[in-house]
Amino acid sequence: MAEELLTDDEIETALAALQGWRRDGDALSKDVPVTPDSHGWLSEAVMNEADVLDHHPDIESTDNGIRFRLSTHSAGGVTARDVELAARIDQVLEGGARDRATPS
Repeated sequence: MAEELLTDDEIETALAALQGWRRDGDALSKDVPVTPDSHGWLSEAVMNEADVLDHHPDIESTDNGIRFRLSTHSAGGVTARDVELAARIDQVLEGGARDRATPS
């Protein structure tokens, strides 16, 4: 079942609830200032969240930190899954990351 793209209004509503996120063409994007030694663990924590949603965010290094770019490529733009991952990334940034090394 193909995911449906969000409308412009739905994207704007979602962005209003996501601090620091912006629309970047057919994606949601956020720049996060981090020190170089934080890049690895932060990327891994975000990928743990992405794996739960079966999503594949673009993560790139910038001069000041990391840029997250979320788009559901198979749908050709922003879907509810991108909004969910953005919220989960914000939880990671606030210290609520899943710890995959801890057995359940």
